Amino acid sequence: MALTPDEITRFLAGRRNAVLGVNCKNGPPHLTPVWFLWNGETFQISTTRQRQKYFNLQRDPRVTLCVDDPMAFRSVVVQGRADIVEDDVWEVTRVIVERYVDRPFADRMMALLRTQPRVLLVVHPENWLSWDISEGVLPLP
Repeated sequence: MALTPDEITRFLAGRRNAVLGVNCKNGPPHLTPVWFLWNGETFQISTTRQRQKYFNLQRDPRVTLCVDDPMAFRSVVVQGRADIVEDDVWEVTRVIVERYVDRPFADRMMALLRTQPRVLLVVHPENWLSWDISEGVLPLP
């Protein structure tokens, strides 16, 4: 059964990894686990200019993003397009880091990340797919 919009919002607010799929020039999809921030309209992902996904997205902005919770039998998959934001990435990057790790580790991680040439990937969902097969298996959290 598909998740309702409210269930999707609650699901995406959880501390879960996503798998970002981008199109390689000649070959299979390029898949990488990523941390993300969902702001109700877009997914934001911090990465560096040295990653393959950065180069692939410069050529082809189409993406698929899968957020999965195998223990709860729920998943959300979006297809869309990603914009690359080159400036003013640090505030959102900090929010993403603090979403996944606690202080003081987040402060140490941010100090390391600030030494890297970072960008934000802003994923604009166009198509949504979700499912929850926990009914009758697990209670909803």
